[in-house]
Amino acid sequence: MDKDNITIDTSRFQEISISYLKKLSGDKVLTFDVLDQNGNTVFSAGQSLNEEVLKKKSEEGVKFFIPRVTETIGVYDREIIDMKKLKAIADDTATMYMDIRKTGRMSYEQFLQSNNQLAAIVDSLRAEDKTGGVLSLLKEIKEFDYITYTHSVNVGVLAMILVYKELSTGDKVKLAALAGYLHDIGKLRVDQSIIQKPGLLTYEEYKKVIEHTREGYRILDSVVDSTGKKVVPNIIKYVALFHHRKLQSPGYPFRDDDKDKTRETQYNELPDLARIMGICDMYDALTSATPFRMPMSVEKALRYILNLSNYLYSTDDVHRFVKVLGLSLNKGNPFLRLGDFIMLESEKVSLDTRKKVRVYEIARIEEISRINFLNPKVMIFYDVVRNKKLNNITVDLRYDTSRRIVRVFESTRIREMLLRQLK
Repeated sequence: MDKDNITIDTSRFQEISISYLKKLSGDKVLTFDVLDQNGNTVFSAGQSLNEEVLKKKSEEGVKFFIPRVTETIGVYDREIIDMKKLKAIADDTATMYMDIRKTGRMSYEQFLQSNNQLAAIVDSLRAEDKTGGVLSLLKEIKEFDYITYTHSVNVGVLAMILVYKELSTGDKVKLAALAGYLHDIGKLRVDQSIIQKPGLLTYEEYKKVIEHTREGYRILDSVVDSTGKKVVPNIIKYVALFHHRKLQSPGYPFRDDDKDKTRETQYNELPDLARIMGICDMYDALTSATPFRMPMSVEKALRYILNLSNYLYSTDDVHRFVKVLGLSLNKGNPFLRLGDFIMLESEKVSLDTRKKVRVYEIARIEEISRINFLNPKVMIFYDVVRNKKLNNITVDLRYDTSRRIVRVFESTRIREMLLRQLK
């Protein structure tokens, strides 16, 4: 093969060294195709690389190419939603929720009002909001009970913009927004003195609070039109019911143990929107001030949520949230930083059992930018499972998608310990 005759489109594919490919050999599985200089597939995604084959191909004059990573760089110089619009909805929410608290029911007219207000915001979103824009949430607290109203608006907006940025249809975006807005409506049937209690709840009070998920379902299920037909989509009711379910921790409503299903299976059987709403709910709670708790900064909250991967939430769901919303929430700045020590999670097939097992490695971020902040170039130096120092391996996570970041180490003591291991 003529090594100098390169016919592959180099604007779409970039050359990769054999030394880099050797690091992906063994029991790892390729997540992308490897082509030669003429555009022919040498190794296909889904297969493992053999170091001997790599060497032979290289000696034959084969040069290796992989797809270039191309991403749209968004502009983060303006707000996606006018804060005045959100404050107006919060004020209307306060009036509506006070009425619902008195009656314990939501009328058809109130449901339509909620839907129409959020739909108007969805219809006003711009095309450039899909790839950029700053997303600010309501933080002003007029009084204690106002937290409930701003939280409803904030979670609705988080869900709205997340689904919008995923290029979903307008109807799906409106559905997600309404589901987020109404997710905590069941709290209107919980005694206000318990909701507003600044200290620890008693066991009896806690039981009443966690009942808000079932009460939310009941309120939404009872909304009917003039003909008596139920009007709230089932997915909105399911979000109200299941948004506090977790992965490793059971959450609530409490689930029955199923010997035939793992916790991961039971979690993944939940509606997609209910799972992601749990993260939206968590994020707003972390970043909102209350009379008895200071808010986290946006950056700290995003790092905190990343650290919940494969614990309270699945890694897929956490990465979906932080990847889609992270830059807009943090004003265009990556929440991970150069020099951060991180933990990577991947899967490999055990040679003993032939079953998939999780592998955890510790690495340091060597290169990071706005467009690849979740897939930086890292130096891997420690195997957590085998408790063993590794020879330093530099990996670009844009191309090695089998590994994903699941932890970022915040403790100064742990960072100093890891720095000693790296030397």
